[in-house]
Amino acid sequence: MSSGTRQIGLFSATMLVAGNMIGAGIFMMPTIMASIGGIAVFGWLVTVPGAFIMGYLFARLGTARPKAGGPYAYAREGLGDFAGFQCTLLYWFSNVIANIAIATSITGYLSVLFPALRNPYFGALTTIGAIWLSAGINIIGPRLVTRFETLTTLLGVGPIAAVGIAGWAFFDPAVFRAGWDTAGLNVPSAIGSAVSIMFWAFMGVESASVAAAVVKDPERNIARATMLGVTIAAVVYVLATTAIMGIIPNDELRHSSAPFADAAMRAVGPVGSLLITLCAIVKAAGCLGGWTLINAETALATAKDGLFPALFARTDARGVPVRGQIIVAAIMSVIVFLTLSPSAEEAFMVLADISVLLVLTPYIFAAVSVSYYVQRKMVERSLVWVGLITIAYCLAVIVASAGTAVAISMALGLATAPLFRAFLAFSERRPERSPAD
Repeated sequence: MSSGTRQIGLFSATMLVAGNMIGAGIFMMPTIMASIGGIAVFGWLVTVPGAFIMGYLFARLGTARPKAGGPYAYAREGLGDFAGFQCTLLYWFSNVIANIAIATSITGYLSVLFPALRNPYFGALTTIGAIWLSAGINIIGPRLVTRFETLTTLLGVGPIAAVGIAGWAFFDPAVFRAGWDTAGLNVPSAIGSAVSIMFWAFMGVESASVAAAVVKDPERNIARATMLGVTIAAVVYVLATTAIMGIIPNDELRHSSAPFADAAMRAVGPVGSLLITLCAIVKAAGCLGGWTLINAETALATAKDGLFPALFARTDARGVPVRGQIIVAAIMSVIVFLTLSPSAEEAFMVLADISVLLVLTPYIFAAVSVSYYVQRKMVERSLVWVGLITIAYCLAVIVASAGTAVAISMALGLATAPLFRAFLAFSERRPERSPAD
């Protein structure tokens, strides 16, 4: 049982879910969609229902079995140690990549205020600074993280929602039509191109179930926080991204490193652009803090089960995995330099693609584990259909994706087999006795 100093309520848990989704994704999404054209909006018709289905799946599993670790915990319990290890390693590494993408988006918006940060090396140092600041906040404790994310979500989502609502007063149908199909795609092809990056927008749907150890009354609050968080994110995403595509011409939007700030500049001038830029930085910083918490809780839960090196299971007197936070921040800092890119938007797109593909396996494993809980009469048999739809959706995203990101994610997936035994060697888990013994 978590100590009272670590626990968070329904409102904070909802803000954790919504804040983890409405983070870097919303601030760079219009730029990424612009590379496909306005026709990309049809992708929301696939991703929003998919997010609700997965949200419902994790809500039901979190209610029936509120275990820290989320997808990992369900996969291990339902499918065994290796499946659990593979699930958690890919999920954990996906979060590491996602956190770097979020930190990169912070640098992208900071470059509006400080153009020198457009230099790849200065930008990389700023990104690393954001990573270590987030780690420091998490070391202080989960309550500070969730309070910080709650505050930044309220501060950040407000102006974003304003763009999604008030921005329609500046929406120009001619601008939207001119950028409708710049890639020359039909609707199915456009949806296929958009679905992978749009799926990134809803990563975090499982946040409440992953952080079950720090959620008060998890049997009730995990499900509520999950569905409320997905609803908030879906409304904000669809309204805001579509409005911007009718405000900024496609040629300009495709090369923007701060699309919301550029939209505000066109709508209300420099003051509005500055406000949106500051809100974007604050919101993304809160999102980075929330995802850093999720990553730490995943590694902590796995290490306690003996499937991750024991050093990730060590905590201080308050139950905070300080050493794990430092190790992850160091790994992320190295990856930042290994993935240097001429522009923040290019780096963000590459990192987001890899992160999405890595997280699909844990989602599939969690969905497969539903049968285990059905057999033990812990959930209704009808949830099997929800699991099958989730699996089909995740496989469709993989099929729709292509290129280097697929190769990297496949290589990491295959690497889990040898790493499984290597990690066990550094855990505190006692080896099982063979029948011959």
